[in-house]
Amino acid sequence: MTADLDRRVADAVERLGHGLRSLAQHSARAQGLSPLQQQVVLALTRQPLARREVNTLAAEFDVTTPTLSDAVGSLERKELLTRSPGSDGRRRLLTLTERGEEVARELASWDEPLLSALANLSPESRATTLDSLLHVIADLHRRGVVSVVRMCTTCRFFRPDAHSDPAAPHHCALLRTPLPLAELRTDCLEHEPAAV
Repeated sequence: MTADLDRRVADAVERLGHGLRSLAQHSARAQGLSPLQQQVVLALTRQPLARREVNTLAAEFDVTTPTLSDAVGSLERKELLTRSPGSDGRRRLLTLTERGEEVARELASWDEPLLSALANLSPESRATTLDSLLHVIADLHRRGVVSVVRMCTTCRFFRPDAHSDPAAPHHCALLRTPLPLAELRTDCLEHEPAAV
């Protein structure tokens, strides 16, 4: 019975992945971009300066550096981003141009259908889903399937199930506070990888 449930959950996650890829392809095509180019544009609106480099983004998206360099080169030719010397003079910092910022604003709602579907769930269901997904991603990270993660569940400060409150069962040793499920982070600036 459990194996059947696990298979159905895996199938559901796979279908969700197909749906997200379809949404990404559709919104990227509407802007004359590939899905990877769209990821780069959107990442440059969210990532801190230290992560706005080709090597860092390649690791983030789990693609090779040459593949990401090709995407960046195309975005540069489309005048959506520029490369400038980074702090060490060798690495190139990626920055959106004014046109790139405009495209990023147009792309910002690419996942609106997913967000609308999630909004139909209760806050408790969304929080539990987030907790479950972060635990699955953390396990996949430990197995080497997912390369870059900066989530609560992969952080050395994360203490799972440290509290009896089902709405806030985990604990952050850095912040010295319980972690409500709804506030678990998917990309934390203070993240320090846990020992594997």
